This record gives sequence, structure tokens and C-alpha cells, in this order.
Amino acid sequence: MSSGSNIFTDKERIKTIDTIRIVYCVVFLLAFLFTEIGRYVYRPFIYHNHINDFGIADSIGNWGGIVVQIFFGLAIINSSFKQGLSVIAVATGGYILYEFAQPYLPKGTFDWLDVYGTLAGGVISLMLFYLIHKSIKHNKIVYSIKT
Repeated sequence: MSSGSNIFTDKERIKTIDTIRIVYCVVFLLAFLFTEIGRYVYRPFIYHNHINDFGIADSIGNWGGIVVQIFFGLAIINSSFKQGLSVIAVATGGYILYEFAQPYLPKGTFDWLDVYGTLAGGVISLMLFYLIHKSIKHNKIVYSIKT
């Protein structure tokens, strides 16, 4: 890591728009779209027709939402490979811990489907992350802010 960087950020990477950062943004937007379609189209359809989808409709906000939040974070900090792994681990672990804290919070309820959904979303994020880094051989810099 260069000077001015830590486990999550690197000052030079934050000021740079490159191919991987653009892909992170695209994945973030597609995951957001997919999650919202799941919440407002898929979930009502499943509930209305009394279809057993093994809890997918119940936990779509968790497994889709964590992918959205992870790739939003990756895009914001324009993470390196190592930093990206840290973001994925901390976000997934943090949301699982939050789910376990729910019974102790006002109006909070614990649900195993949410834990499984968050874990599945973390694994999906990790697989997409690896795929992105394996696919993009030359991370071309599109724009860099000079200070």
C-alpha cells in the first residue's frame, strides 16, 4: 500500500476513475435494480399466489441489499483487491452481527432467513468480486484528479 492508505482506503485510488471502479458502479446499479424488482414485483407475486420459494422472497432485501451495499462501498473507495476483501468481510459480518442484535433493539426481530440471506449475499458479492478481478486484466485509468 502506498503512503496515505490503510486497510480500507488509498488517497490516490479514491481520486481515480478506472475500469474496475466503473464495473463496481454498474454491479451496484444492477444489484439495486434487481433487489427492488424482487421487493416490489417478485415478493408480492409469491405472497399473493401462496408459492413456497423456500424463503427467497422473505430474505431478498438481505441477500440483494448486501450486494448493493458492498459494491456501493467498493465503488466509493475504489478498493484494491485486498481492500475489497476487507470490505466484503466487514460488511457481511457486520450485518450478520446486527441481525443477532435485533432482539435487543427497539422493535427488532431476529430471523434466521435474514442471516442466511446476508450470508448468501456476501458469498454472491465475493464471487462477483473475484470474477471482476479475474476478467479485467488491464485496469485502465479513465480519469485521475491531480492535487
